[in-house]
Formats: sequence, C-alpha cells, structure tokens
Amino acid sequence: MSGFSKVVVAVDGSQNGLQAARVAARLADSMGVELVLLHVFPLMSNDIAGALGMTAEEIEHTRDRAARRAFDLVLDELSDRDPAPTEVARIGDVAEEILAYLDNARDLLLVMGRRGQTRMGSLLLGSVSDKVLRHTRTPVTVVS
Repeated sequence: MSGFSKVVVAVDGSQNGLQAARVAARLADSMGVELVLLHVFPLMSNDIAGALGMTAEEIEHTRDRAARRAFDLVLDELSDRDPAPTEVARIGDVAEEILAYLDNARDLLLVMGRRGQTRMGSLLLGSVSDKVLRHTRTPVTVVS
C-alpha cells in the first residue's frame, strides 16, 4: 500500500504535460490508485473576461473546449487504461487552482511537467511548478 489514494496530473495540452501524464499513469498503476487529469484554463479574473465581452457561459465553454483538447491528447496516449482517468476542469490562476484542488492533502500525489520557460521568464514570473512546490504540503513530482 502506497499511502496515496490518487495520482493527480496537471495537463495543459503541451508535450511536457503529456510526458507528466505518462509518468503519472505508471505511478497510479504501480500503486493501484485512481488517476485524475486536472486541467486549469488560465484566466486571472472574470473581470478580464468581462472586459473582453465574454459572458460566464462563454468562459465556461472556452474552458471546457481547452480542457477537452488537453484530456483527449492524454487519453489518446493512454487509450488502454481501465478505468478511464477522472477528468477535472477548472478556471483561474493555474497555480492557485492546482493548490486549491490539492488543499494540502497528504494522500494525493501531484505529477506535473515543467513548461520550460526561458530562464529570464522563470526569474521574472516564476513557474507554475515552482509556485505549487512552494505552497503545498501535498507530495509533488515534477517531470522535466
């Protein structure tokens, strides 16, 4: 028994996210636990969307389309999984939404890819993986 109830993988449709999903699937299989695909549509606030003329329904539709693309990329790669992974789609600041989903749970294992920002971009903005690592007590595996 691993002590984990789920392996959660943050997916964004990138190759790094896909690589993280492969690692997460192997970990979930080896531990005999559920695999959860977590996608966060990056939107800092509804005020920004409102300023762009988007309704709440349009924002949710955009989130769902982006999540579906990210999930389908992973599901195509992991087509033989049974049961299929659980899919969770959120909207907001990516790091904050991942942290909120985890809620410092010690029985979850988060797997995420490093997006590969330039060094300057990482220094100025930080990365999602860095922010999550700094602010959670949930175990995290970062796949480079």
